[in-house]
Amino acid sequence: MTDDVTGEGYVKEYKRINTNNLSLFQYSHGSGTIDQADILNSEQKTTHSNSYWIYNWEKSGGYNFREKPSGANSVISYTRQYDNIQSPTRFAWGTGYYAANPIGINSLLKDKTVGKSYQEAASMHRQIEYAHAVHGDIAVDINCTGATVDADGKGTLNMRIDDDVTQGTLHVGELVSNPKLLKFTQSGATPFGHIAAIKDPIIEVDNDYIGNFQVQKTMKLEITKSKSSWAEDWLPCCHGGFFDMLSYKFDKQYAGQKGIFDCTCRNTSISTMKPKWNTSQAQFPTEDYRYVP
Repeated sequence: MTDDVTGEGYVKEYKRINTNNLSLFQYSHGSGTIDQADILNSEQKTTHSNSYWIYNWEKSGGYNFREKPSGANSVISYTRQYDNIQSPTRFAWGTGYYAANPIGINSLLKDKTVGKSYQEAASMHRQIEYAHAVHGDIAVDINCTGATVDADGKGTLNMRIDDDVTQGTLHVGELVSNPKLLKFTQSGATPFGHIAAIKDPIIEVDNDYIGNFQVQKTMKLEITKSKSSWAEDWLPCCHGGFFDMLSYKFDKQYAGQKGIFDCTCRNTSISTMKPKWNTSQAQFPTEDYRYVP
């Protein structure tokens, strides 16, 4: 999405983008001479980019396989430039009363941009208010890439500000909540403790400028989402090369109790091969299971 606006009068712009795990909010209004343009790109690739099967022990005993999503992927990028000068404006509206009595508007300039990444519990905020003139640009880049089987994911939130404000206020803020204060009553339950996590954040920036200011600021947050680690299961009697095969790629027929404890195929092989070693013991036992007379 692209916008390029030039003119004199009154303007109000409102944009809100939500990709389920990222969001961007942009709002501006004011009267006078307006010259501004922006470029917005957002993409919600999928709720979950892909999934894989993992071996899952059940509380009631036994096992099954369940599908595990690898995480949601989405991006938002936004760039905005502006050179606006505030002044009163009057214009005729319609053909009735307001055609003979033009409407007058004297609105100071406001420009607000907020970027949020929900998985990282992070937000960045820039707001100009009550300004007589604003000149500059702002760029926001937000990325949420879920971890996969083979690669780590990432969460990034970047905001670059270059503002020249005349007789107005400028606020710049950043907040990253404290994930250690989130609490869970049980596995899979909705967490609580969000208020405490916000009140005691791990990063908090709160800057205010009132008057005539030129401000350049870059805020950057990047978090790595580690890929899943896997623990190897038991070695079935009848499947060679088990330790070279990760559990999430393991064929269901070899991963159950039968594949681990039913060794009839081994007995059949031994009766035919008739090896020289003691077949009542494992041929290559580990240190934990090595027979010591």
